Amino acid sequence: MIYFMKRLIITALLSVAASILFADGDADFYTNQFNAAGTVVEQLAVVESAVEQNTDANAFYASALNRLLAEYPSIKTAQEFAAADKLAQTLVKVLGEAKYTDAALDVWRTVTVFSNPVVKADCLVYLGAMQATDFFPQVVQTLKDVNAKGPVNRLSGERIAYGAIVSLANYNDPSGYLPVFFASNGWYSNWVKRQASSTLSQLQDDPTDQLVTAITDPAYAYDQKLLALQTLEKSSTTEDNKAKAASAALAQGWRGSSPNPDIQSDVVRMRKLAISMLAKYGTSEENATETVGFLNRSYRYGADEEEQFLTIDALSKIATEDAIKNIGDYITDINERRVRKVFNKMDERRIRALIIGAGNTHSQNAKPYIQSVLGIEWTKPILKLAKQKMDEL
Repeated sequence: MIYFMKRLIITALLSVAASILFADGDADFYTNQFNAAGTVVEQLAVVESAVEQNTDANAFYASALNRLLAEYPSIKTAQEFAAADKLAQTLVKVLGEAKYTDAALDVWRTVTVFSNPVVKADCLVYLGAMQATDFFPQVVQTLKDVNAKGPVNRLSGERIAYGAIVSLANYNDPSGYLPVFFASNGWYSNWVKRQASSTLSQLQDDPTDQLVTAITDPAYAYDQKLLALQTLEKSSTTEDNKAKAASAALAQGWRGSSPNPDIQSDVVRMRKLAISMLAKYGTSEENATETVGFLNRSYRYGADEEEQFLTIDALSKIATEDAIKNIGDYITDINERRVRKVFNKMDERRIRALIIGAGNTHSQNAKPYIQSVLGIEWTKPILKLAKQKMDEL
């Protein structure tokens, strides 16, 4: 109470003095008063008086912030810390609203020096407001770090994240999209996620390129890659873009693995989603050879029968010469097991799926492979299916 009363009295006296002596709110008056102030409480009173008088003194405010940063490590009492927090917020706000980028370095230093998450958040917001582009990468990294750390102190983390999200909205730079995207799906409470979600469309109308970057860049974890692919599949982007993303995701799904079962589960889920997308959208001629190669891995070494069957569907959709040959090789392998009488019920399900897949290529090149089934002692339903697909081709 004494602290606030003292501050109010000092502010009132300074305002009266300024209005009498300096009708235009002369910055020199406040500079002299600030330099003469012996405590942070007195410094805050000087700055608040200057702001109240609408003093156009950005250089003074910048100098005051610089001095505050220099003196901050020597602050001892709770009262002084509270005054320092308020002083930092006041200075950063007036400098940010004035877009006074000469002070941007000290605004960023305030993020790193002050411990109060509200102060940090305000600084982040006003770095974006003043378009301090030199510090855009630091704001992006701040949000990435908070996204990844999770709630050590939930409210503190959320406040900093919120400030970073608003800052990136202020910057309005599409390269800030991904950290905001992951924040919108992150560990935060709804008030933070809502702010992130509302910022996304402002940053990018079609985020395909950013989401593909998340899929292909090793810096992103597999749960993030999976989320990016899921988002692309649900989006209104073109089928060509979805096919491109699916090919990239399948490649990533075979380039990485982990002994951690949770991570490996994300890897497999991403592969399966990618393959199902390829079955719907196919792939470009440019990516076809590599994609068919990775699909071959999924058929032969995939996680389970579901991955195999999805792969057959994808190969039949792509239907290049290599894709059809792969289907034919799989048919040949199962035929040989049938002749050697080492087949099982799963082989019967596979041969059925492969016959359908070969027929769905709508290619004469698939005919010899389906024909080969008719020369083996398969069950009547399998032979009937093979004949039907032969007739359709």
